[in-house]
Amino acid sequence: MRKYHTVIFDLDGTLLDSKNGFWHCFETALMRLGYPNPHIDVIEPFIGPPLEDLLVDTFGFSREESKRGRAYYLEEYKDNGVMFTDPFFPGTAEAVARLKAAGIRVGVCTNKGHDCAEPIVLKGNIGLDAEDVVGYMPEPEFGRTCKVDIINTYLKRFDIYDEALKKGVLMVGDRATDISGARDAGIDGAGVTWGNGSLDELKSENPVCIADTYEELLNFIGE
Repeated sequence: MRKYHTVIFDLDGTLLDSKNGFWHCFETALMRLGYPNPHIDVIEPFIGPPLEDLLVDTFGFSREESKRGRAYYLEEYKDNGVMFTDPFFPGTAEAVARLKAAGIRVGVCTNKGHDCAEPIVLKGNIGLDAEDVVGYMPEPEFGRTCKVDIINTYLKRFDIYDEALKKGVLMVGDRATDISGARDAGIDGAGVTWGNGSLDELKSENPVCIADTYEELLNFIGE
């Protein structure tokens, strides 16, 4: 019997090669916030966590400043259309199609704001619909502020409540937070090495699999 009935992907660094778009927009936000040196030499470590948390925890801004920083970022990323310039990794649509052909539900759970993630996925024509996407929404009525909240929202959407059903769900991502979020939600987590996290970072969370290619990942899943 197939082990997984549902496979959930992270977006940035897993399905979407979003490094350049994030880099440009994040430096723009830092500049508009008045950060002394808004130029970032290595961007990968900063891609993945919620943007407001990153501005507070790593760059020392207040929570109010971080909200303004997110607004500056979104003005450049969303309003000016930068979000549609980043490509999906080669083979993404084919991997989704193969999983769905095998009867596996495929979804996206991401710390990217939902108002950006959903249109990116839909415009990308990778074989997923709006209901398949759950993104970051910090407003109190949604409360999706971290990976486990986002994953749990997806699981509830598809009535995946009990432990037996959760054993058939795999979260795939490129950062440690994807793996730890999966564990906190009671599902398996797998890592991929083509994104923004290091191999050591992924190994530190003891994923069930670390794949270097989509083919390796699909072979593990057994599509």
